[in-house]
Amino acid sequence: MKQVKFYIDEEHYEKLRKLAEEQGLSVPAYVKNLVLKALGELEPGIEETVKYLEERTEQLGKEVGRIGIDLARVIKRVERLEREISSRHQRAT
Repeated sequence: MKQVKFYIDEEHYEKLRKLAEEQGLSVPAYVKNLVLKALGELEPGIEETVKYLEERTEQLGKEVGRIGIDLARVIKRVERLEREISSRHQRAT
C-alpha cells in the first residue's frame, strides 16, 4: 500500500475539516473516501443518496406546485364556461 501526502493552505484545510466533520469522519478518512469515489472504488454513501433524494423531493414539490396552479386555472375556466352555458340555457328557455 502506498501513502499519498500533499499540502494545502489553512483556508482550504478548514473547509475540508468542516466537510469531514459533517460526514462524521477525520480529514484523512474523508479525503481517502473522496479519492476512492473518484476512482470508482467506493460506492456513493448514504449521504449522497440522501442528498440526491432531498434534491429530487424539492424538485417534485415544485412540479406539484406548478401542477396545482395549472389545475386551479382549469377549474376556474370550467366554472366560467358552466356559468356561461347555464346563462345561455336560461335565456333560451
